[in-house]
Amino acid sequence: MRAHHSEPTDSELLGWLVHTLDSILGQGPVVMVVLIGVVVLLIPLAIAVLALRRRGGPQT
Repeated sequence: MRAHHSEPTDSELLGWLVHTLDSILGQGPVVMVVLIGVVVLLIPLAIAVLALRRRGGPQT
């Protein structure tokens, strides 16, 4: 068995994760896309907020 494969993600693992999250949340794929989108948008927003707080807020 090779340690790496040509796909960007492991399709079996991704399928298992999607199936598991779908069974836990009981929602359709649209909800999953929205949740992932929110997480993707919140990560840089949180980094920016933390950077501004560390710097002392926006400069005026």
